[in-house]
Amino acid sequence: MKTIRIYSDESRHRGERFLLLGGLWIEETKVGAVEKRLNQLRNKHSYTNDKGRKILFAGELKWTKVSTKYYNVYKDLVDIFFDSIAKDDFRFCCLLLDTQLPEVIQYANIKKEGYFKILYQLYYHNSKTPAIYKIFPDKISNPAKRFNLPRLQSVLDGALHRKFRPMMNPAEFSQVDDFVQCVTPVDSKKEQIIQLVDVVLGAIGYFQNRHFKKQGAKKAKVALMKYVLDKMILSGAMHFTGKEFITAKSTRFNIWIFKPKKNQKWVKV
Repeated sequence: MKTIRIYSDESRHRGERFLLLGGLWIEETKVGAVEKRLNQLRNKHSYTNDKGRKILFAGELKWTKVSTKYYNVYKDLVDIFFDSIAKDDFRFCCLLLDTQLPEVIQYANIKKEGYFKILYQLYYHNSKTPAIYKIFPDKISNPAKRFNLPRLQSVLDGALHRKFRPMMNPAEFSQVDDFVQCVTPVDSKKEQIIQLVDVVLGAIGYFQNRHFKKQGAKKAKVALMKYVLDKMILSGAMHFTGKEFITAKSTRFNIWIFKPKKNQKWVKV
């Protein structure tokens, strides 16, 4: 059975209406090829110091660091993302949540355990193939270790057992002890694939929360946001729902609006 890694990140800031959770689903055998392309990007944008020594672009790639000076670096990063999508190297899924919905306020409690309940929804609904899953969220999402990650792993594993049982023959199913092998927070400064998620998610959030309309919006961020949206349009994946939401639906690139039902039974994590 194949092994799939999930690298996830969030895009939310104090006072923003929309919370975004994004994840990249990639077969473990393809991780090395994607990391190689990211290393090639750093090599491309290296420079030679006054001693004639070549210095690689080693900074953390992050939406908050997008600037005019490094715009071309981030533009090339977006190209890598969408080229990899086109080659089916990985899938990207983004959960979009309106934090002002009464159902969200009542049932999710975003400030505390609700965040991880929604993270569960992202992992569960977008893990569509029977496989061994290794999950790597950005560790900044749980800085004080307030949340029980082993419990999240256990609950998600049980749910995937029930989900995948009808898809597998009994002999194959009985050989799987755990569909979720780990939920291990990682440092985004050291994990390039999470940096890739961060930048694309940041661009979507910049549009969704209308930062591009605010006075003082950075030109480089507005330009990169438009570049990401253009890539989505060209892929045929993007759709608009009313005036509040942006959605995208394809087998490889998906932005979905999560709306808890009034009788939503939240998983305890």
